[in-house]
Amino acid sequence: MRIGVGLHLLAPDNGGVTNYALTLLRLWPELMPEHPMILFSFPHNEALLATLPPATRRHEIRLNTQEEALLHFDQIDVYFCPFGTLWPRPVHKPAVLTFHDMQERFYPENFTEKELAERFFHYDWSLRMADGVVAISEFTREMAVRLAGVPRSKCHVVHHVPDELPEPRIPTELGKSFPGHPFLFYPANVWIHKNHRALLAAFAQVCARGSNLSLVCTGSLLGRETEWAETVGSAGLEGRVLHLGNVSRVEISWLFRHARALIFASRFEGFGIPLIEAMQTGCPIACGRNTSQSEVAQDAALYFNADDPTSIAAAIERIVQDEPLRRRLVDAGTRRLQNFTAEKLINGHLRAFQAAIRRYSPLRDWYNEHVRLPRSQLPRTALTRRERRRAQRLLAARANVPSHYESIPS
Repeated sequence: MRIGVGLHLLAPDNGGVTNYALTLLRLWPELMPEHPMILFSFPHNEALLATLPPATRRHEIRLNTQEEALLHFDQIDVYFCPFGTLWPRPVHKPAVLTFHDMQERFYPENFTEKELAERFFHYDWSLRMADGVVAISEFTREMAVRLAGVPRSKCHVVHHVPDELPEPRIPTELGKSFPGHPFLFYPANVWIHKNHRALLAAFAQVCARGSNLSLVCTGSLLGRETEWAETVGSAGLEGRVLHLGNVSRVEISWLFRHARALIFASRFEGFGIPLIEAMQTGCPIACGRNTSQSEVAQDAALYFNADDPTSIAAAIERIVQDEPLRRRLVDAGTRRLQNFTAEKLINGHLRAFQAAIRRYSPLRDWYNEHVRLPRSQLPRTALTRRERRRAQRLLAARANVPSHYESIPS
């Protein structure tokens, strides 16, 4: 089987999605050499693809537009889009996409009307036209099934795995700013759902009670450097919070290994790769009890209400001060990590590709071309009341954790 991989959306600012794609591309030729991946790459991918071993790029076709991939479909058996959208579509080959989330169904206020229209057009219809869907968690599979009407049999849950973390190196700026200070770590682009404002408000509460902690953040500021500085300043946290921007893997490795804890304040996650990276490095975890986070971390995290800065602050203080809890969480993380292996990742994708080939048929191909494609082009910019109710029910079902998990009371 020859797998064509569309890489147009491979970009540094795509957060965990980019980490997932690079990990998959790195591992595939090592564990599945008999099924080569043919990379449909673009000039803007080069910096990221250059980090991969030569074996990954053995079969690569450089394109200028995504549509050019169609000219090379005689060389592949299945077309794979790892970034949540299937494009071009429809394609006259078995097609698989990896589905990461549908945040617009839960928090439409986080998006402009144009962004909503693009998401409805790309996410909903990509899911419907694909022959197979790799869902990164049970939560994302439920999104696809309950919110987009995708048959459950078409969805394959395949969890992420932590990418290899190299020998650590301290970030230069950290060494200058907080030499030897205990710090909390939060790696996340400053998207609204990552909840940095609530985290800063919580951290201000902790600092006001005399803590000597610092907070280190990484990820893209997305051009909002001035807004970030103003938010930190208004919280009275100048000199206590350091944002390093996008950092190297060796620096990420150091931060996880030396942080007092990972404080993962996100309000919405399809998976949450930093959770398993923390497990990999023995870093205690505190995270929100929402969406996929308790599915991924299970008993290896201290949970808080991510909508409540007071709850986040209480979690920070407990995870920093309670040594028996810290040891329990790290030990649980080590055990939990055995569920996220390279073999499971690769074999799960292989099963999805094989199932898509079996599912594909001329009739489905015709239906995509003549029925779904015209329907997808009807403009849409808002959710119906019924859709919002379904999304809120799914969100509410994920708002609690089992009683035996460590959790800050609401």
